[in-house]
Amino acid sequence: MLGLEKSKEQVEISNVGSEDQIDVKTIAQIIIKKMGLKNVRLTSTGGVDGGRGWEGDVKNMLLDTTELKSKGWKPSYDSAEALRKTVKRAR
Repeated sequence: MLGLEKSKEQVEISNVGSEDQIDVKTIAQIIIKKMGLKNVRLTSTGGVDGGRGWEGDVKNMLLDTTELKSKGWKPSYDSAEALRKTVKRAR
């Protein structure tokens, strides 16, 4: 809402994201723990092109939130906490 309220143009595109990165293994571990799953074995195929999951996949992503932050916005959670909250709500 802050981005909308502080817009100077009719259309502005801004990224909403955290200020950190999280790897796929950590994502899986958080989901397993929050869902109370037992005896889960994680395996990795190694991916393509030095670690991406599939052709065209992004190996690392960190959204540039400079535009929204310049308007006074800041992320409320880091990636891991946002994921924990999402899994909790989805259960």
